[in-house]
Amino acid sequence: ENATRSIMNNITKVLGTAIENVHYTIENINDALTNPRKRTSLTHDITTIFTPESIKKVKTTQTNGRLEASNESSSKPLKILSTGSFVDLRQRSGYYLDKTHFISKIENLNAHAILSLRPRRFGKTLFLSTLSAYYDIKNQGDQFKQLFGDLFIGKNPTPLASSFLVLELNFSGIRTGATYDIFEESFHKHALTNLLRLLNAVELCGYKLYICIDEYDASINEILRDETAIQELTNNHKKESKIKLIESSFKQFYSCLKTACDRGIAYVFQTGVTPVAMSEFTSGFNISTDLALSEEFWDLHGFKQSEVELLLNNALGNNLQSDIKKGIIKWLKEENDGYFFNPNQAEGIFNTARILYCIRMLIGQIKFISYSEDSSNIIKKFLRFPPDPNTLPSQTILELIVNNPLGKSILTEALNRSPLESRNGIEQRFRLTSIRELATDRNPLLSFMFYTGALTYQPNSLRHIFRIPNRVSEREFIAEALKIYDWKEEDLIPVRSCLQILEAECDIEPLCRFVEETLLKPLKDNSVKHSNEEALKQSFIDTLILTLHADIEPEFRVNSQNSKLGNKAIDLVKTSTGGRIAIEFDNIRMEYINLNGAQSTWQEAAQVSRSLMTKSEDEILSLEISDPYRPNQKTVREALEWKIKKKSNEYLEPLKKRHDAELRCMFIVLRVGLHRLISRRVYCVNE
Repeated sequence: ENATRSIMNNITKVLGTAIENVHYTIENINDALTNPRKRTSLTHDITTIFTPESIKKVKTTQTNGRLEASNESSSKPLKILSTGSFVDLRQRSGYYLDKTHFISKIENLNAHAILSLRPRRFGKTLFLSTLSAYYDIKNQGDQFKQLFGDLFIGKNPTPLASSFLVLELNFSGIRTGATYDIFEESFHKHALTNLLRLLNAVELCGYKLYICIDEYDASINEILRDETAIQELTNNHKKESKIKLIESSFKQFYSCLKTACDRGIAYVFQTGVTPVAMSEFTSGFNISTDLALSEEFWDLHGFKQSEVELLLNNALGNNLQSDIKKGIIKWLKEENDGYFFNPNQAEGIFNTARILYCIRMLIGQIKFISYSEDSSNIIKKFLRFPPDPNTLPSQTILELIVNNPLGKSILTEALNRSPLESRNGIEQRFRLTSIRELATDRNPLLSFMFYTGALTYQPNSLRHIFRIPNRVSEREFIAEALKIYDWKEEDLIPVRSCLQILEAECDIEPLCRFVEETLLKPLKDNSVKHSNEEALKQSFIDTLILTLHADIEPEFRVNSQNSKLGNKAIDLVKTSTGGRIAIEFDNIRMEYINLNGAQSTWQEAAQVSRSLMTKSEDEILSLEISDPYRPNQKTVREALEWKIKKKSNEYLEPLKKRHDAELRCMFIVLRVGLHRLISRRVYCVNE
């Protein structure tokens, strides 16, 4: 799976026997340039090299502005194919959403290099394949008509149609995670050398080259999986690291492309997910025009709602009752819509692959539908199919975000419907060395989550505010977060019961016991040295979020208009149907408890901490402490009483006086050591 094989396979796929003849071509260039007769012969040889096999004819029809291709008639069932090849899709009579009107718009940019970014599975590869077929010199005359005749660009071709030699590259085959010797042998020595030869041959024979690069940033996934490689980025080794050597090879590759573009012999169209995820690698290619945030190209990839409705009509027929169609569209919109890549775009965009998957499943459900039933039952039966197994974003990106403390915090806010603002806007470039900063810098991480599809723009916002796009993304993040605690969906049943008791009876004790047993008890022994109030608060937040009991607000400002309180905030507020539930957390570290072994090694301290779970509440409250942060409190009881008095004086009255929602109850939750919780209700509206 070395890079040479991947690149050369792609080259051979498009150029046929051209690679075998490149050496012959270069050897005969001088003769051809000096001998007019041989020059004609050489041009003929090059043209012959790129002559394709005949393309199977495809009969097509145009329905409601959308292509419906078939070998016989448009009455045949709609065929949804999983392929990224435009030619293959047309030959096999597959459904194709016509996006070819963007080709002339792209040409009007007058750019020799284009970068088009979208999250995974948005149809980037298919559009790139469409460009490849459109510009390929082998697709002329009847072949061009067979492929594009009924499409917008076939009826309105540009002067550049069928005028390029085309080179297709896919960087997902480049193994940056392998040893540098393998990478150097395959990519650096062979791929770069052959690329230079090809560019020279193309220039000398008078043709131009259109280079299509798919997944140009795929190498980032290799780096994200390789912690050793990431560490090399921040270490100053005298000896060049593998990353630096790989970086040098990519720089040379893109330098060649830039030179070819500057000479006017090449055009480059790249697709990917992040904007130059390794900007060091592409620093020699700073001429690329980025379409990612352009308002003009917001629907270049993906489906608009009107396009989904037309596709649904083609798939299920026009005889389906309107209320059933509306119900299905509503479900599709909630599940898959909501991507805004520009805050000013007219509507949300649907993920291409997910919509096509759903349409395939809906077509398969038709035979099980009895139209004599109630419309709501028919809709339920139509939608009774398994979810798409392919996730968005990728597993690597999910793990990077969910296992990242800052990413987890952002995700908590997003699941709670809190506005996520990037004060410095969207990052236009990501340096490879910035990957480690994603754990500490909010702005780059928000931008990274935006590009990967984890977050999307809040529509019609004048600022850079983000949100989770739809229910599919929300469920995937929750499912990934459950893995952190080794939870399954059925494990959430008891905690939901605890939350019902909290809301109905203003009783937090069952929830505290659940957090003790499920989240605190399994903690690793070395956590005893790092227990703190923030970690305790996060445990409660995770519990509420993962059970979809959102409507919570960490660091809730008690009274923003009271100058005496300033920016003081209570740790956590949950809004229920009956009003607000306020919770303040505190923590007494194990080393401050006067018990034998509490100040010893973390293994012994953890054992002592676990033993506290078997003690009664009175025994816990009677424990003596020597806490430097509260020198006047000598026991756990005194520390708890002091906390109750202090926070009641600071927060209780202002919270009760707020007019936007009633305060139902307020709690203090104190963690003693690593594993034991003591709670007190300091206020209840019914008492």
